[in-house]
Amino acid sequence: MPFGLTYAEFVIGIGLSMLYGPADLAPQTQQNAFSIGIAVQPWGEAWDENFLTYTDRRDGIVWGKFTPIYTVGVSDQGTAFVSAGLGRPLDILGIKVLPFTGPALYFDNRNNDIVQFRTGFDITQNLGDNLSLSGGYYHISNAQANAPSADIDVAHLGLTLRF
Repeated sequence: MPFGLTYAEFVIGIGLSMLYGPADLAPQTQQNAFSIGIAVQPWGEAWDENFLTYTDRRDGIVWGKFTPIYTVGVSDQGTAFVSAGLGRPLDILGIKVLPFTGPALYFDNRNNDIVQFRTGFDITQNLGDNLSLSGGYYHISNAQANAPSADIDVAHLGLTLRF
């Protein structure tokens, strides 16, 4: 986990930021993000599993403050996931941050549970009217200590297109 946090502390931090963080009041547009990431170990060393993800952030608002987020990811080791979750666009001192969480269907060759949860954040810097550079981090886990879990952390960098 990043910054030496436990999984529970990370999820609580993401949840609190989604509920109480400074909202980005700019009109939301549909965004499509492509990113390449590498799985990282808790102490920051890279694993040899690389991920390619596609994320579709819809422009609708759910329950007054959340943005629907749909993601598909695959790795060069045969891992794949599909996730549907919620995020909340935040503006923290002019930096665009999107904390998110949601269930994921996870498939790998290590007999992990299929139902997992994907929790993380993206940070975005505009490069133009319709293009942004994005980076972030997400964790996939079933949130259970006694069941086979993906328990994977991915740091990623990508491009976000808005239309």
